[in-house]
Amino acid sequence: MVFDRTENEPEEWDPEEELYDPDSDGLTIPQVTTEDDPDEATSGIDVPSVSTDETDVPSDVLQAFWALVLVINAALFVVSLGALLLVFEGDVTRGGTLVGSGIVLFGLAGRRYRTFRADSDDEPADSNPGDEDRSADDATETTSGDGTQA
Repeated sequence: MVFDRTENEPEEWDPEEELYDPDSDGLTIPQVTTEDDPDEATSGIDVPSVSTDETDVPSDVLQAFWALVLVINAALFVVSLGALLLVFEGDVTRGGTLVGSGIVLFGLAGRRYRTFRADSDDEPADSNPGDEDRSADDATETTSGDGTQA
């Protein structure tokens, strides 16, 4: 056999030899003793808590964002599937329908985004604290587009 030991080969140290238990068919794991009480060690750990009650964005922005994410993902999937059908199968009917549907979904997402932006721009100035700074910058804008004051 290939794995037989020759008489010139030295004995190898087996790290598991001292852990072998002849009464059972496996290794015994030695018990580790600690100086501290195990209950004291776990009580000293502070578990962090995270509040999930609040979000950093208003609910209408969050709702519009996730609606746009879903519509754009669906549009991307439908256009990709339609393109694959057109290129690899040559199925103009189903592939063309899917590509057209995906383009309509992209248009719907763009329209929804523009509508949301227009609605958020129509809000009163009291709701956006940065509008006072922007109005001061607008007053100092140039009348000509070359960057010089008129």
